[in-house]
Amino acid sequence: MNQPLLVVLAIFLNVGAQLSIKYAGLRTGGESLLQQLASPWLLGALALYGLSFLLTVRIYAVNSLSVAAPVMAACTFVLIYLLSFALLREPITLIKVAGLGLIVSGIYLVLR
Repeated sequence: MNQPLLVVLAIFLNVGAQLSIKYAGLRTGGESLLQQLASPWLLGALALYGLSFLLTVRIYAVNSLSVAAPVMAACTFVLIYLLSFALLREPITLIKVAGLGLIVSGIYLVLR
């Protein structure tokens, strides 16, 4: 894949945005919608998604979409799963591990 460092950066920005959204949801209580929208976590997520989007435009321009999109999505799934366990104490289950194994296997086949 062309420009692998941009791919890695885009994936990490996307994962960071998703985690920021989760943290924003955990932090909201009796706040108004406007206060929720002004949350630093949501504003950070917006910035991270924006940067990820711009990098993804470049990545798609120089790579086959049928390879770049699934690889980036799969890496995002795997990282979210691992970080959800490490940071949010979400459980690791056998069925989830099996699903991730299938995703990784599928990406391996896409890259062949």
